[in-house]
Amino acid sequence: MAVTDRELRIPDDETPARCPHCGRPFRSERQRALHVGEDHADDCTADQRASYEDAREAEAEDLFVYHLKVVAALVGIYAFFVFAYMAVSLAQAPG
Repeated sequence: MAVTDRELRIPDDETPARCPHCGRPFRSERQRALHVGEDHADDCTADQRASYEDAREAEAEDLFVYHLKVVAALVGIYAFFVFAYMAVSLAQAPG
């Protein structure tokens, strides 16, 4: 089943990056490189394989940064609730 430009909602003024093997459109070169490396691994050229490896490394770095942000947000939320609990507990303490 072929994916069209309209199905991916690519604006008319953008020129999508297309897979050289199946012609599928992508919004970015990195997405195309990941597709080519994963779906057309047997037909990749050396340059396409290098682009795939670079894209995978960039994706891994972006995912790591995202995980750090999620952990920081969870720590911040936890700290907020601990401090809020302490404040409420001290306000209600007798004496």
